[in-house]
Amino acid sequence: MEQKLLHKMFNGEATDNELAQIRQWVNADKANRERFFHERTLFDALQLTAFQKENQVRKQSIPLYKWIGSVAAAIIAMLFLYNIQLFTGKSIQPDMAFNTIKVPAGQRIEMTLSDGTHIYLNARSEFSYPTSFNGNTREVRLKGEAFFDVAKNENKKFIVNTGRCEVEVLGTQFNVEVYDEDEFSTSLLRGSVKVTDKSQPDESVVLEPNNTVSLNHGKLTVTPITDFNPYSWKEGLITFKDITFKELMKKLEKNYGIRIIINNHTLDNYACSGKFRISDGIEQVLRALQQDAKFTFEWEGKTEIRIQ
Repeated sequence: MEQKLLHKMFNGEATDNELAQIRQWVNADKANRERFFHERTLFDALQLTAFQKENQVRKQSIPLYKWIGSVAAAIIAMLFLYNIQLFTGKSIQPDMAFNTIKVPAGQRIEMTLSDGTHIYLNARSEFSYPTSFNGNTREVRLKGEAFFDVAKNENKKFIVNTGRCEVEVLGTQFNVEVYDEDEFSTSLLRGSVKVTDKSQPDESVVLEPNNTVSLNHGKLTVTPITDFNPYSWKEGLITFKDITFKELMKKLEKNYGIRIIINNHTLDNYACSGKFRISDGIEQVLRALQQDAKFTFEWEGKTEIRIQ
């Protein structure tokens, strides 16, 4: 099978006859299917490279069953597994049926799963999900931050596996942040979730709306949500109110995947409030802050900023 024809299909430009030809080729043997997956991954990488050169951010919903333009904002591994199932008429082994999305720094992704669950993924997040939800549960995996609006299904619990902790839900809206395994938090806006520390299975918490559960010295701790601004990231915004300069810099580090060194200690007691678009870039945010606080900043390499 010619690479050109496969890439034509991935780009959504193949004719019905060409799709039938590819279907027949995929059905022929296992080696052809492996070649298909390899070309899919290569195509995704080429798309991402082209996007980075253009320095554009595209924001679209990504239905599970087909490829949408937001590949320019994430690497989606083997997204066409579902289509391969349609080609072969056979089920694929569970360990091959997971797609993975990696969101670059300074960007976000909006997507919809096959069950209707709507998800926003924040910058520097990695999210894995099955091509279809079979069995009695709907389980996904997260490293980073995501906001979930889960489609209700009383017969299939929705489970977010974050490594150390697990969030179990039937139908609800909640935010999960777990950039570091020991810094887990879940904030519930609607419905009900059960959070379990898998290292201590007996230590589970059933969360009520407008509350947050987080790991505090290795223990699950519940606190009320007093500020809903942090969850506006799903609209592409960095929103903050009366937080310290240091706390704000931590947020910027998370969103832009850089390190910020603060040498200006006159900023220690500076309280920050504001709203910025993530797509504006970190330099725009810092310049806006300079209008009210006295400091300078300079890049040291490509991943580090020093504030004086």
